[in-house]
Amino acid sequence: MIIGAQGFTIREYAQNEADLRATAKKLHDIGFKTLQVSGFGPMDPHLIREICDENGLSIIVTHTAPQMILEETEKVIENHKILGCKHIGIGMMPEQYRDSLESVRRFLKDYSVAADKLYDAGMKLHYHNHGFEFEKHDGKCLIDWMAEETDPAKWGFILDVYWTQFGGRNPARQIVDLAGRIDVIHFKDMKMNFHEQRFAAVMDGTLDFEAILEACEETGIEYAMIEQDNCYGKNPFDELALSAKNLLGIGCRF
Repeated sequence: MIIGAQGFTIREYAQNEADLRATAKKLHDIGFKTLQVSGFGPMDPHLIREICDENGLSIIVTHTAPQMILEETEKVIENHKILGCKHIGIGMMPEQYRDSLESVRRFLKDYSVAADKLYDAGMKLHYHNHGFEFEKHDGKCLIDWMAEETDPAKWGFILDVYWTQFGGRNPARQIVDLAGRIDVIHFKDMKMNFHEQRFAAVMDGTLDFEAILEACEETGIEYAMIEQDNCYGKNPFDELALSAKNLLGIGCRF
């Protein structure tokens, strides 16, 4: 499995051109060859692509503002052609869709138009989960309803293993349940600080990454983006490097 860097981890260091140039160099020096653009500052996609190319970083996936996906789909397509990226992610379902199964179905209906346009352009819309998607409605979790009621050719899932565990479901099981629907997965770990759940470098927490990786290999997932939402005062580049070192040790590659 190819491991890359989820840009949200180093978002504070990617808000302008000068910072992004320094950040891309650091990611290159760690060994990363693939990247997710997420949480970056307002920069021209030509510039982002140029900086990434200079540092041997391929942009695999983005998190793109949901409203832009919905209302400016053609612009999203144009920007991703510039970035050389065919996977477009919704990082969080907009709040107005989160209060019921009916609301989630309205979200799927509203965004299906964008999903169709992206598909026609050779791209794909992906949904990134948090914890609420594991609420049960009519006997099934919301994420199960979402998988059943979307076209696999047009809708993918960027499964986040931390939030899957947080929501109460075994990440390895969820990966298998979504077989064929995940092109890119998010690897992040969870550790306990007394009764507080905290983000952690991969394999520095309690998630069973050997089982997770086995499920990924079994279902043919190509890319895992390493993410750590909060590093709690630690250097995020050091945390990314630790995650990468640990994953390389169990058979992953850059």
